[in-house]
Amino acid sequence: MLLAPAPTLQPAGPVPLAPPTNPGPGPAPPSTGISPLLLGPGAETSGPSAPTMAFPDPIDQQKLQSYRTDLLDQQRALDRTGVSPADPRYRDIQQQLLQLNNASPR
Repeated sequence: MLLAPAPTLQPAGPVPLAPPTNPGPGPAPPSTGISPLLLGPGAETSGPSAPTMAFPDPIDQQKLQSYRTDLLDQQRALDRTGVSPADPRYRDIQQQLLQLNNASPR
């Protein structure tokens, strides 16, 4: 008697993506040997100074915006298929959107 292979289970809707991670600050520039022309107008070459991080880098902002857009697209897809807001998938996406809105400066 031959047995049929077991069916593979696939999620019924889109799977939420993990949030982007920040790779951290880049390597520190060398304190000597850089031409003032390469540093840009008004740059000081007197010594290293600590950078201030008031807002995320533009690339990080783009990643967060892209992630937010992906979550909203997933939420709309669930809405179109009639998934209830009480569904765990819908709640996971909603929770991730709330975390993004509370964590990012707008």
